[in-house]
Amino acid sequence: MRQLAYFNNLRITAKFILWFLFIALVPLIIATYISYSTSKKVLEKEVANSLLAVADDKANRVESYLHEKEKNVTTLSYMSDIVIAIEKFDKAFYAGGMNSPEYTAVDQEFRPFLAYYQKAYGYEDLVLIRPNGEAIFSVKKKEEQKSLYEIVLFNKNSELAKVFMRAKESSKTEISDFEYNPQTQKASAFIAAPVFRGADLVGVVILQMNNDGICELVKDYAGLGKTGETIIASKIGNDAVFIAPTRFDPNAAFTRKITIGSKEGLGIQKAVQGEEGSGTTIDCMGKETLGVWRNIPSFRLGMVVKMDTEEVITSARELRNTLLKIGLALLALITLLAAIIANSVSRPIKDLTAVAGVISGGDFSARVKSNTKDEIGELANSFNKMTDALVQAKANVELEKEKVEEQKVLLEKVNKELDAFVYTASHDLRAPLRGISSFASFLEEDYKSKLDEQGKDYLNEIRKGADRMNRLIEDLLKLSRVSRIKNPYEDVDINELISSITERIKFDITHNKVDLKIHENIPIVHCDRIKLGEVFLNLINNAIKFSSKNNKENPKVEVGYLDGGEFHKFYVKDNGIGIDPKYHSQIFGLFKRLHSSDEYEGTGAGLSIVKKVIDDHGGNIWIDSEVGKGAAFYFTIPKDLVEKKKIGEILVEDGLITEAELEEKLKKQKAKETGTPPDKIEV
Repeated sequence: MRQLAYFNNLRITAKFILWFLFIALVPLIIATYISYSTSKKVLEKEVANSLLAVADDKANRVESYLHEKEKNVTTLSYMSDIVIAIEKFDKAFYAGGMNSPEYTAVDQEFRPFLAYYQKAYGYEDLVLIRPNGEAIFSVKKKEEQKSLYEIVLFNKNSELAKVFMRAKESSKTEISDFEYNPQTQKASAFIAAPVFRGADLVGVVILQMNNDGICELVKDYAGLGKTGETIIASKIGNDAVFIAPTRFDPNAAFTRKITIGSKEGLGIQKAVQGEEGSGTTIDCMGKETLGVWRNIPSFRLGMVVKMDTEEVITSARELRNTLLKIGLALLALITLLAAIIANSVSRPIKDLTAVAGVISGGDFSARVKSNTKDEIGELANSFNKMTDALVQAKANVELEKEKVEEQKVLLEKVNKELDAFVYTASHDLRAPLRGISSFASFLEEDYKSKLDEQGKDYLNEIRKGADRMNRLIEDLLKLSRVSRIKNPYEDVDINELISSITERIKFDITHNKVDLKIHENIPIVHCDRIKLGEVFLNLINNAIKFSSKNNKENPKVEVGYLDGGEFHKFYVKDNGIGIDPKYHSQIFGLFKRLHSSDEYEGTGAGLSIVKKVIDDHGGNIWIDSEVGKGAAFYFTIPKDLVEKKKIGEILVEDGLITEAELEEKLKKQKAKETGTPPDKIEV
């Protein structure tokens, strides 16, 4: 604590120097560490890419070498001389064996030709084998043919026998794995190609090759530094057996092997099992190496090109040591420069801080004085411009807030005057309307017998017009009451509410033989009981009215509920005449009708009342219908109705949001939560 108090009492110049040194030292340490880590990663990546290129090159060269050998055998199998030779050797062998004069004559005829190809292609031996597995010719001495015969015919696990059987069964050229012969201390592989005359198999020609070509490829250490080497192995049993010497073990071929599943030589283990990749592993010598492993599937070989990690990161360590030396020198220079710069920077910063304190206290007239044109001067000018903009923004906010308040008061006044006008006009219209109805009744009672048929029709039209006018006024008053009267919100059992509604219209349901289906377990909703009852009454009445006339089947009305997340979602469906989609946005207008009063009774104000109630509850109402396919009215009521209204009112009153912005936010929220098309949402 004493050290902290001492530091707090230092002058700003001293603090600036200390902070400058601290800020300079931390990035310096971080930069050194990052540079070392980055250079290490870059080096590893570059070496890995180099090893990858070497591995791909060597894999391609190995495959090309082996494919070339394979191609030589395939070419040889198609030669007519080979077909003739196999047939003649087979005939002589079958007639008298290898020691017969016939066999000797055939051997003298074809041995020079076959020996030429054996030497020309660089193979150790060329063998001709009958389809049954008997060896009938070898370029090597005759006494060795017996062992070949035994190998092919009896030793089924030999590579020679395996490749013979594969070539015979597949009818194409096959290559064996490399096999080590302890007697000759050499490694060999066999390439076998079937020989046909027409569609008949006459024999198999097999060429034996050693691993000298692969060894030459392995001995190429270009791009592998001082510790890099190439390992080529074959999977024999449960071991990855080296088939060529390595850089640091010339006797590794068929003497060094790695057991599959052991912890060493993971790269070569993965390679012989068909995997490819790169990474850091422990080799068979116990050293950490960076390697790339590749599989050569055509010849069932695995290859690893690797380099010791120690050699890879040597340059990175040298770079780290150099950076540390440079860093110490820079630190001394920074200390000197910090003292010089601190004095020139601290003074205008203190002035700027003082002015900022004045402005934060509410005095927006304060400004920073600066005569320099450097960054500090630009900062001071920017600070002054920011203060000017802040003053202007505050004035604009106050002005806009006053305008919003004035518009809000004016809108409320207009709405109240409109409601009062509607209420007054409706009451004033009822008095003369009652007079018209009364005098029409007097005429009917006292003068009906004196009127002709046309007069009676006129009288009837007067009464019908008066009745319709009365219903219009009643609906207008009802709409006015919906706007003016605010009933308390309460928790309402919707099942009980719908039951009371259906009891009121029980006669219409029975008279029209309506199949009314009401879903059970509709939850309790916080709402205006009286107004929500009007909603269900209007929607169910409409459903009965428009599904009971000219309907070939019994009217069907369904009242249901869906959980809409943060909204209660209700619907009323019918199998009535339906509504054309082009009228969906119009039917909620006041006194909007799509049919004449002779077709369907009513004033057209019912859906306007329904929409007004749903809007007051913060919900939304829409229709899904087509002509002739019935109609489905959906409406929503927020579950947290009281809380949402309160939050919205607070935001608007505090000037944090305008009513238009609040309306837009509520519309987007309702569209997301209810799945309602945005163009059908009104809030």
